[in-house]
Amino acid sequence: MKNASRPAILKTGLLLALMMTLAACGSLQRDNMTLAGDITDHGRECVTFRAEDGTLYALANGASRFRPGDKVRVTGHEALMTTCPEATTLIVDKIVLLTPAQDTAQ
Repeated sequence: MKNASRPAILKTGLLLALMMTLAACGSLQRDNMTLAGDITDHGRECVTFRAEDGTLYALANGASRFRPGDKVRVTGHEALMTTCPEATTLIVDKIVLLTPAQDTAQ
């Protein structure tokens, strides 16, 4: 009889551990922010973006199709870990082209 309750206790313990882990992950989530600014050429490893307040960010996820000078609006959240040494990294949830870069070659 003792052995029959052992799997139930184990399942309950695993379920509690899973619930605690998920709760901890939720508390680590960052709030999304939406910023407007310009794609820059300051990045060696990652696409970079200078927000209108002057802050430089590295952009992860979906920003590679933009070029320096493009004015964009970025919605995302700060990365907890990154491989982009240039600046604070934003994980991009959405990026919208507002104004394309002006061609300077004539």
